[in-house]
Amino acid sequence: MAMESVLKALEERIEELVEAYRSATDRSAELETKVSGLENEILELEVKLEGSTGAGEKVTELETQRDELATRLEKVLGLIDGVLDKDQD
Repeated sequence: MAMESVLKALEERIEELVEAYRSATDRSAELETKVSGLENEILELEVKLEGSTGAGEKVTELETQRDELATRLEKVLGLIDGVLDKDQD
């Protein structure tokens, strides 16, 4: 009888371990899927960030061009003002 109860307890414990293993395997698969999805999100965000960086560089370039044009226009306006001042004298 004692051997019978020991075997039954061992059998129950094995079934518990098998169930725990199945649960762990299922959870592992879920986590792998989740990680894969998160990796895809990271890649998408990196692409957006690179696009933002490119846009930021373009904005900086355009601002520099604007500043250069403003400087040139000020020079031209200065020349025009100088010519107009001479004509008025």
